[in-house]
Amino acid sequence: MRRCSIKARQRAQLRGFLWLLTAALLAGGLWLNRYVNTVIKPTLHELAEYEARAATVQAVNRAVAAALAADASLTNALFVQSGGIVSLDAAAAGAAQTQFVSAVQTEMDALPEICYAVPFGSLTNNSLLSGLGPGWLLSIRPKGYVQGEIRETTQSLSINTTRYNAVLQLSVTVNMILDGSTATLTVAADYPLASLLVCGDIPNAYASDLD
Repeated sequence: MRRCSIKARQRAQLRGFLWLLTAALLAGGLWLNRYVNTVIKPTLHELAEYEARAATVQAVNRAVAAALAADASLTNALFVQSGGIVSLDAAAAGAAQTQFVSAVQTEMDALPEICYAVPFGSLTNNSLLSGLGPGWLLSIRPKGYVQGEIRETTQSLSINTTRYNAVLQLSVTVNMILDGSTATLTVAADYPLASLLVCGDIPNAYASDLD
């Protein structure tokens, strides 16, 4: 009887140990899953957004610079003057806008996939672990579409002196594909294209409202 009771006690202890081990593994798995979702993945998305935004800004700058270098006349006829009135030429602005948007879209379509490895310690937001641990492979495919518009702005410099500016306003919406998940970011930039200074006659008298 004693031998049976000892074996039964040992089996009970073994079962208790296995239950504790299972519970510990389950708790550890749940903690790790929560840690990955609340710390690792947000950090990965921040890094991916930074890289995608940087690649997009560089692509837009290259496209605008290349378009201006290829056809400098794009900005020569943006303003027209008629009867002392200065205005933005709609046809010239539309043609220039189409070329700029097309050039940026072509550059965006040619962006390659971005791949690099981030040390796991750098994803923990712990300065002591930064740069340590195995690499977490990060793959980003930035794809997006471009919208643009050329707008006229004015700036009063002095009495009867006004500066007219033609500004290219570009907005690129990037669909960032990261490890099977997608996120969207928007990159906006303004590029001055032309500036015209108009000086009028200086008046001989001034008037102001008096209360």
